[in-house]
Amino acid sequence: MKHKLLELFAATERLIETHIGWIVLLFLLNYFTIVWQNLTMYQTTELPVLLLDGAFLLVGVGLYCLLLACIPWRRVRQALFGVTFVLSAALAGLEVFAITTYQTLVGAGIITAILQTNPREAGEFLQMYFGWRSVLSLGTFFALLVLGWGWFFRQRFALFSRRVRNVLFLVIFLAGVVSGTVLLQYYMNFILSGTLDIPPVRVGQAAYTATENIAAYEELSSQMQSHVTITENASDTPQVVFILGEATARGRLHLYGYPLENTPNFDELAKNGDIAVFRDVISPEGATVAALQKILTFADVESMAAGQEWYEANNLIDVMNAAGYQTHWLSNQESSGIWGNVSVLFANRATTHAFTRMRESHEEDASLDEELFPMIDDAMANGSGKDFYVVHLMGCHGLYYFRYPYIFTKYLKDDLAAPENTYSEDKRTEIAQYADAVYYNDFVVSSIFGKFADKDALVIYLPDHGEAVYDNDGYMSGHVQEHPNRYMLEVPFLIYASPAWRAKRPEKWQAIKVATERPYMTDDLIHTLLDVLDIRTPEYDPTRSVVNSAYNEKRPRIVQGRDYDRAMK
Repeated sequence: MKHKLLELFAATERLIETHIGWIVLLFLLNYFTIVWQNLTMYQTTELPVLLLDGAFLLVGVGLYCLLLACIPWRRVRQALFGVTFVLSAALAGLEVFAITTYQTLVGAGIITAILQTNPREAGEFLQMYFGWRSVLSLGTFFALLVLGWGWFFRQRFALFSRRVRNVLFLVIFLAGVVSGTVLLQYYMNFILSGTLDIPPVRVGQAAYTATENIAAYEELSSQMQSHVTITENASDTPQVVFILGEATARGRLHLYGYPLENTPNFDELAKNGDIAVFRDVISPEGATVAALQKILTFADVESMAAGQEWYEANNLIDVMNAAGYQTHWLSNQESSGIWGNVSVLFANRATTHAFTRMRESHEEDASLDEELFPMIDDAMANGSGKDFYVVHLMGCHGLYYFRYPYIFTKYLKDDLAAPENTYSEDKRTEIAQYADAVYYNDFVVSSIFGKFADKDALVIYLPDHGEAVYDNDGYMSGHVQEHPNRYMLEVPFLIYASPAWRAKRPEKWQAIKVATERPYMTDDLIHTLLDVLDIRTPEYDPTRSVVNSAYNEKRPRIVQGRDYDRAMK
């Protein structure tokens, strides 16, 4: 028996020595993402977990390679090794792109974007996000992979004597077993959180989540029946408008203190007291898909953490239908595509819905938001007299220079104030383009306000999420669902009430104005709107309505598991 065990150990050692290049290469391709994620999240406070996981992963990769090496058919064995390498290298390259572009690892949001794109949309996406940093990082990564190829596969573990190698292999194996046991007993929270997942596991889970979400969107679209119960309905506002903006960062508006005067209309409306300007509002997510799941439904951070799916909650369109409003969805965004436009599923639940152009908002001939004006006029002319409008803008989504006409080119790279005037030319150019997109957005939104100025109307303007635009001389412009920063979350929130509305409801207008300094997260928007309109459902909660005296200002604003006020603000 002892002789047999010694023979088995010797055979195992020979296989390890023969395949040591494979083992080391696959280990590095899978371990570097775990190191990056944990150092990013925990800095150096959780190094023991990284070391334990490294030992466990090294042994696991070794056992996997041994199993492949034991396959008796050479072509099958070589094919499986090749597939393993190609898959690991491809996923590692995708992770490098996500890290250098978004400062995050691949998640469901990125996978959704990939699954929902088409070749023409991909062009603009790559132009927006695939900059020199990504090219340099990916080029360096694959260059090192190619240069190291020969070295890895020519290696034999011959640096030490046979006796030392025997001891070393045994120690590494035992260390892997002990590490796995310790991880299971004492660090289960790291395992459950996914921070120790290798790329195939994490990307596989992300792909599963993304495909489930897409299937859920289709299911929601097909289920047109409403399950809303109205418990009270004293709504007497005949015209209600929700202007749903896109990718508009609060800190980039002059109204909120940005040095360039790119919101002249908002500034004037605020000066005259015609709009309520909320000062401390964030989105619950950093990208459209996830944000709208919460903004337009009763789903929120807490309910989804407890296991409720967003599509199981009643949504704003159904509620307004049940409350007696004729609902209109007017959109300058496409019906599907790389931005994951879940909004079309809500649009299909409205009484009427119209798009300026189908599947075109990512292409170079995308429509400007002003093309919504005649659609709004038509909806107003053919409304029921009690109407709810959702007006979905392209807003300030990149590429920024597609979002405004040439006549609205007000700011150039040399017009920026300190410290942005010291940034690189490319950054200053893009920042100026974003300032012009905001300038045009100010015109669009204020023009929609103006269309309802002579009505008894309430108009809300709220973007789905914010945008990072090289803030603090950073390297990113854009937004991402996974690991958003504060600039992707902080949004403007404006309520315009026509003179007639304010005259009839002075106490409500006063309650709105009092609420403007309160901290707020927009997954509670549905509660606020129903409160203002005097509509009640069983899901309505006054502690979640920012204009209600019972509003809970102490509610933690949790985004992607992080407390915005404590860790991000």
